[in-house]
Amino acid sequence: MAGILTKIGEIPNVGVCEFVVDTVTEVEYLPTTTSKATGTFANDPSMNVVPTIGSKCIVGNESDPIKVYMLFTSGWKDLDE
Repeated sequence: MAGILTKIGEIPNVGVCEFVVDTVTEVEYLPTTTSKATGTFANDPSMNVVPTIGSKCIVGNESDPIKVYMLFTSGWKDLDE
C-alpha cells in the first residue's frame, strides 16, 4: 500500500508530473514510478523523469472523448473506468 500528500492548499508538496499524449496506446510508453519511458518516448529528454503517484496524463484521443489517466504504484489507470 502506498500513499502521498501531493498538495497542501494550493502549494505542491511533491513533483507531480502532468503528461499530454495524442492516443490511448501512447500511455503504455510513459514513465512510471518503477520504469523509464519506452517506445516512442524512450529517447525523449522531457520524458526522462520518475513521476510520483498522483501524476496525470491527458489523452487527446483523436476523434473520441478526451481521457484522463492517473499514476498509481500499479501503473497508469483510466479515471473513467
